[in-house]
Amino acid sequence: KLLFALIPPTSYGGGWVCFSVALVFIGLVTALIGDLAALLGCCVDLPDHITAITVVALGTSLPDTFASRVAAKEDPSADNAV
Repeated sequence: KLLFALIPPTSYGGGWVCFSVALVFIGLVTALIGDLAALLGCCVDLPDHITAITVVALGTSLPDTFASRVAAKEDPSADNAV
């Protein structure tokens, strides 16, 4: 979160400066996560393609799981959890 605090406000350059810096930061964080996933796969002796699929699956499923959990706890009928 500290790194992303360095993104300038949207009022600079019509928002293009903010967009460009945010895009670069997202790329840096993505590269870092990719390297860490490859290191983890190397430590547990998994091939890179299996590690990549697992990390992508976790990265896309976990946020949905937590959102569904919060919706189920806060909604009396739990209809929003699906």
